[in-house]
Amino acid sequence: MAGPRAALLPLVLQLTSLAQVSVTGGGGVILREPPQLVDIHDSGQQEPAHPSAPAGAPQEQGRPLEERLGRLEAQMVALREQNKELEARVRQLESCECRPASAQCWGLGQAWPDGARWEPEPCTACVCREGAAHCEPKLGLPHCRGCSHNGQAYRNGETFSPDACTTCHCLEGAITCTQKPCPRGPCPEPGACCPDCEPGCPEGHRAGETWHPEPCVICTCQAGTVRCQGPSCSELNCLESYTPPGECCPVCRPGCEYEGHSYEEGASFLSSSNPCLQCSCLSGLVRCIPLRCPPNPCPEPVPRPGHCCPTCQGCTEGGSHWEHGQEWTAPGDPCRICQCLEGHIQCRQRECASLCPYPARPLPGTCCPLCDGCFLNGREYRRGEPVGSGDPCSHCRCANGSIQCEPLPCPPVPCRHPGRIPGQCCPVCDGCEYQGHQYQSEETFRLQESGRCFRCSCQAGEVSCEEQECPVAPCALPASGPQLCPACVLDGEEFAEGVQWEPDGQPCTACSCHDGVPMCGAVLCSPAPCQHPTQPPGSCCPSCESCTYHGQVYANGQNFTDADSPCHTCHCEEGTVRCSLVDCPPTTCARPQSGPGQCCPRCPDCILEEQVFVDGESFSHPRDPCQECQCREGHARCQPRACPPAPCAHPLPGSCCQSNCNGCAFGGKEYPNGAYFPHPSDPCRQCRCLGGSVQCLARHCPPLPCPEPVLLPDECCPQCPAASSGCPRPGGGVPARHLEHFSLPEDPCRRCLCLYGSVSCQRLPCPPAPCAHPRQGPCCPSCDGCLYQGKEFASGERFPSPSAACHVCLCWEGSVRCEPRACAPAQCPFPARGDCCPVCEGCEYLGETYLSSQEFPDPREPCNLCTCLGGFVTCGRRPCEPLGCSHPLTPAGHCCPTCQGCLYHGVTAAPGETLPDPLDPGCSLCTCQEGSVQCRKKPCPPALCPHPSPGPCFCPVCHSCFSQGQEHQDGEEFGGPPGSCEWCRCQAGRVSCARLPCPPLSCPLQVTEPGSCCPRCRGCLAGGEEHPEGSSWVDPQSPCSSCMCHDGVVTCARLQCVSSCARPHQGLNDCCPRCSDCEHKGRKYEPGESFQPGADPCEVCICELQPEGPPSIQCHRRQCPSLVGCPTSQLLPPGPQHCCPTCAQALSNCTESLLGSELAPPDACYTCQCQDLTWLCVHRACPELSCPLSERHTPPGSCCPMCRECVVEAEGRRVADGESWQDPSNPCITCTCHGGHVECDPEECPALSCPQGWAKVPEAGRCCERCQASAQSCAHQGREVASGESWAVDVCTTCSCVAGTVRCQSQRCPPLSCGPDEAPALSPGSCCPRCLPRPASCMAFGDPHYRTFDGRLLHFQGSCSYVLAKDCRGGDFSVHVTNANRGRRGVAWTQEVAVQLGDVTVGLLQGRVVTVPEGPGPSRPCFKGREVDPCKASGYRARREANARCGVLKSSPFSRCHAVVPPEPFFAACVYDLCACGPGSLADACLCDALEAYASHCRQAGVTPAWRGPTLCVVGCPLDRGFVFDECGPPCPRTCFNQHIPLGELAAHCVRPCVPGCQCPAGLVEHEAHCISPEACPPVQLTGDQPPRPLPSPGQ
Repeated sequence: MAGPRAALLPLVLQLTSLAQVSVTGGGGVILREPPQLVDIHDSGQQEPAHPSAPAGAPQEQGRPLEERLGRLEAQMVALREQNKELEARVRQLESCECRPASAQCWGLGQAWPDGARWEPEPCTACVCREGAAHCEPKLGLPHCRGCSHNGQAYRNGETFSPDACTTCHCLEGAITCTQKPCPRGPCPEPGACCPDCEPGCPEGHRAGETWHPEPCVICTCQAGTVRCQGPSCSELNCLESYTPPGECCPVCRPGCEYEGHSYEEGASFLSSSNPCLQCSCLSGLVRCIPLRCPPNPCPEPVPRPGHCCPTCQGCTEGGSHWEHGQEWTAPGDPCRICQCLEGHIQCRQRECASLCPYPARPLPGTCCPLCDGCFLNGREYRRGEPVGSGDPCSHCRCANGSIQCEPLPCPPVPCRHPGRIPGQCCPVCDGCEYQGHQYQSEETFRLQESGRCFRCSCQAGEVSCEEQECPVAPCALPASGPQLCPACVLDGEEFAEGVQWEPDGQPCTACSCHDGVPMCGAVLCSPAPCQHPTQPPGSCCPSCESCTYHGQVYANGQNFTDADSPCHTCHCEEGTVRCSLVDCPPTTCARPQSGPGQCCPRCPDCILEEQVFVDGESFSHPRDPCQECQCREGHARCQPRACPPAPCAHPLPGSCCQSNCNGCAFGGKEYPNGAYFPHPSDPCRQCRCLGGSVQCLARHCPPLPCPEPVLLPDECCPQCPAASSGCPRPGGGVPARHLEHFSLPEDPCRRCLCLYGSVSCQRLPCPPAPCAHPRQGPCCPSCDGCLYQGKEFASGERFPSPSAACHVCLCWEGSVRCEPRACAPAQCPFPARGDCCPVCEGCEYLGETYLSSQEFPDPREPCNLCTCLGGFVTCGRRPCEPLGCSHPLTPAGHCCPTCQGCLYHGVTAAPGETLPDPLDPGCSLCTCQEGSVQCRKKPCPPALCPHPSPGPCFCPVCHSCFSQGQEHQDGEEFGGPPGSCEWCRCQAGRVSCARLPCPPLSCPLQVTEPGSCCPRCRGCLAGGEEHPEGSSWVDPQSPCSSCMCHDGVVTCARLQCVSSCARPHQGLNDCCPRCSDCEHKGRKYEPGESFQPGADPCEVCICELQPEGPPSIQCHRRQCPSLVGCPTSQLLPPGPQHCCPTCAQALSNCTESLLGSELAPPDACYTCQCQDLTWLCVHRACPELSCPLSERHTPPGSCCPMCRECVVEAEGRRVADGESWQDPSNPCITCTCHGGHVECDPEECPALSCPQGWAKVPEAGRCCERCQASAQSCAHQGREVASGESWAVDVCTTCSCVAGTVRCQSQRCPPLSCGPDEAPALSPGSCCPRCLPRPASCMAFGDPHYRTFDGRLLHFQGSCSYVLAKDCRGGDFSVHVTNANRGRRGVAWTQEVAVQLGDVTVGLLQGRVVTVPEGPGPSRPCFKGREVDPCKASGYRARREANARCGVLKSSPFSRCHAVVPPEPFFAACVYDLCACGPGSLADACLCDALEAYASHCRQAGVTPAWRGPTLCVVGCPLDRGFVFDECGPPCPRTCFNQHIPLGELAAHCVRPCVPGCQCPAGLVEHEAHCISPEACPPVQLTGDQPPRPLPSPGQ
């Protein structure tokens, strides 16, 4: 049987190993120890224990094996059947749809519906609630009562051991305990259960005792010997290990060992045994996934050793073989590069960087040209070799692949526009080059620019131009035949004589017609005031409307990148391009890259697993979500994510981290949550997995129903002798053993227990998930993934945030972290905000968002219009309407130019302003007129020498000068005219003179003598004589008065005498008494010496020689100068030994403006007057007083004494101060009392001469006589009116002469209020207005134009008499007008107007002549009226001039009227009249008629335009009589007779509108055709309001 046994044993082992694996319902793998294997091992171990068995009984020896093998085969068959059922069940489940099932519970081998109750055992009741079985003991029954012992609860029938020597049994609430039986032995030990004969150990340790002398050392006492061992640590298979603090066994450092190789944590590698596996090391575990091979491009890929995917070995073509990746140059074509890539040959053209414009040809066998020489026009040139340019005036050579040309050096020329002579290289002043044309010296040529004509001349390289009238050739009219001007024909088109035009297709040519001959010339272009102008197609001159830069045209305001230099951003503004360097954003990498045409370097992107990531972006590894990667410098750097610490002690490994607490990893095995399992090393301890933590306790033995349970060897719990029955598993299969825990196949989240044939199940408890977003695991929430807003995500997976736009979320170990998405930089300067990142599909510009192709106003420049196009914003000027002027001005705050000003070559000018020509400021003047600038040459001053030569501006200049009849050479200096104080110089024929400088003077008064040049210090002028500063003299008019000159002020006063001796004597001619001999206090003084007699410094004595006798002393008080204009605060008192006060500031000067004025000095006794530029201050003379000395007093601040009343000596009476009286003896003398002084003044009578027959008569109470006639008459308007005569001044005023006095009475009108359709009006002959229907007006003016009552404007050219207006009812009023032929162009004019009132006819003729004919006038021949257009007959020039002159109607003087009276009809009539009137003074009268007609309508509409100017329609008023012109004067002016009427009443009388005419200025009234002041009016007395009687005036 050796052979069968040898063959059977491997089969048994193989089947046994298969039997060890049973499939749970949850799909997990649980390892169990089959008892059969133990039995087999036992039998194997027992074989050598029976050596004495007979060899001849092999059948008996093999029978147990065969029986066991039979049982194993039966179990294998059952397993196969169960496997088939499970596969069918899986297939059925895969085809099913998931529907929510009603909650059920499993118990006693069957399913219980929700709410059902059952009893798994007699003392336990279970109920099904929401799919979970809730079981409780039935404590009410006596046999179900449990027991309590030492605080521990035990069920009925349960057996337990409170200590090692006692076994207890709980039965119906009562506990019975028995001692364990002990073997008899001689060694009883105190405290032990049974006698123990094993010896103890030193230090008092008993046999079997275990203790820890050190934390990681366990010692045991066995048979009296202490055996110690270190911790039992499992063998580690890792790169590096360490022992954590508080632990005894080392653990692996993070990292993996795989296939004999060590890998760091997070490393990714290929398996060495299978290169098609991509492995990674995470948390000490190696995970491998198969590689996918990309499709292969070559037909026969070859597998390579150590590689998973087959590759193409190389490339073969034309007998040549190349390895993969090899590059080579194509034979015969050095510019073609080929490369072998995966079996394919790819060729490309070699790129040559062109660094020079004319590179030399490449060397043989090379591709790229070289900049070491030049290749031009088919010829090679070496570096530095001369190159022929075809221009004899420049020298060219080859320099590093480019041609450098330099013009031949030319000497400087002394002219501004030198010309060129053919065959010569350098310009010379023998001719002129101007506007691109060559002219000979002395040549005269004409230029034309925008309708203006210039006559220019070339003189020795200088060009001078002056504007001229453009010639219009008048056509010569033939003597007979039709009077037609010749026309010009050019290119089949006819042009009238004198017309200017621009030929089609020739924008730079201007033509005009002269005498039937077309003359064309080039248009003169002024230089554009910008650096990059553009010549628009079809135009002649370049303009600054856009920029032409490097051959491209850009709009004004446009931003662009320079095509030749992408690092420059440019801006076109007013025809000039300004570029600046692009400001590149800082890069975050060390080696940024720049692509072709790209300016700013960018950090390279990363490519990982065929996905592109932006530099700086963080992302999960596409194939391994447990790795966190970051793109830096174009490389993706990945490392394992940091795992959070597990919140449990024995977590299961998750997808990335070992942190799954929904089960336990313990002793090298994995257990589901809630599972019970035996301790790996202690069979008497049972462990349970709870939320990732393992709890191991001594086995809890179940209660046994048998009375005498048996404790078997190697068992922990007693058992009943008979084997317990098992429990049927749901769904069939092997029944569960008694006390076996198992899971239901359909519900792995519930744990079941087989107990005495009954099954009780309950839901596993779930630990709290230690993460924020756990996903739902098979039973409990798991942190091995995330459930976020209703969706599940794997750990390490990145996904867009469902709630926050533009955010990316990462699921890591059950928690979700979201952060903003990283965006790549936009490829446009103004990207719009996309959903997440900036996009170039619109623009964001200065904080505002715009759609692509949208136009919008520039927020920074209101005159610009911007366009958004693909993230680029270009701005340009808004389009403006074309203007009719050549140099418009753009006012501040406006976008478009207007013709109300000029901008000419950068210079701004107001309308009408004249300024120097910016192009020729020294020689030309320009004038701005309605937006166009016209320039003309400055007139040359006359040359005063016989042979002048041309000078600046081509004006004749002299090289010598004539001054005062003498000739001076150029540069000579000479004195100016006598007395002019000038020094002159002759320069270029002109004499320039300058004043000689004078030395500065410090004195305030300076005078320049006649004949001298510089001023000198002046003293004081008094009486026409000059006195030096500081001198004194005697007033010639008053010998006893002394005058002095001090600071230009003359002070005069009488001497104040002082006596220095006891007996002075005074002669006839002495002013003060004298003391004999020049001796004082014993000291002798010489003549001329002076001294101070006492302590008063103001007293002085002088020793003077006498005509007869010895010298004598005369003493007086010193005179102090007047301090004119010195404020009181600036007066300084005299110091010690000084007499006079001084002023701290300069005194007032007597200037031209102060001549004749008076000023009071600080001393009240002086009065100062400004005379001859000198202040003359004279001491006042005090008046004689009439009161006695005792009554006199001097008020403070005054000089002279006063009295309170006057004493009239003749009458002996006293008169109060200020009272006046008449001299009793003479009535013509009146006296007044002034402070005690009596002043009497006679009344002067005017010279009186009376008319013949009149007499001088005295008037009572009056001093003077008057003339008196025998009968008193009045004077009126130069006529004498007899006393009692009356006359009418106007319809409201009547005057009469009463006793030589004119007395007038005036009627006052009551207030008037009219209806809406009425207006106040005056009837002829009545004084006060009355309400009449509102009037309408018609008007006739010009050649004749008629504005009818209803406002229509008509032109009528008949020459006859016509009815202008007529009373349709009464027939007693009509206006007839007589028109006559004007004699030119068939236009009529108004010759006479006849106004018929009843039987009276008044004629109004030309020249302001008014006639009242006695009979009817002579009738005139009538001609039929016809339509005439005088402007068509007079020609274009006359019409243009008429348009220009009548344009004043549309200008600002009439602008306020345009809104109420449209100017267009009057403008047309004005142009019509000016064409008809022709040139000359008659045209001025026609223009004024038309303007006055329009102004009249404006005044009627309530607007008064001020339109007349110094040269426009001036009205001459008699200025010698005081009249001035008023555009809107009152129709009833103020006179001497109505000046008393209030202004409102006067306006109520005059209901007509204001009229233009001669008026008296404000403040004057009209009287007898003069303007006089109201005070000069004759006396007029108002006597009443009665209406005047119609009396004849004095003139009749």
